[in-house]
Amino acid sequence: MELTTKKVKVVEVINGDTFKVTPVWRSDGQTEGDTVKFMRKGSADAGTDEAKTSLEGIILGKEVELTNPKDATEEHLVCNVMINGKDITTLLKR
Repeated sequence: MELTTKKVKVVEVINGDTFKVTPVWRSDGQTEGDTVKFMRKGSADAGTDEAKTSLEGIILGKEVELTNPKDATEEHLVCNVMINGKDITTLLKR
């Protein structure tokens, strides 16, 4: 799977591992959307207010890069998310 839109701005954080972006992402010219979910170890806590607040502090209103797409549906894109050259999951572990 190839992404045609890779750099996006985060406009809303839904929970600790899911957020909305602009412009919409597109993969293979077939699927597009505005919701992104990234893979993280221990994602069971992604639904907590603390996880959401932590993610907001790191990415809300900022430009991120979407890489290594694993799955794209009408609901969301699952991929790695980079900010300033760092994988978002490494920043969340601090």
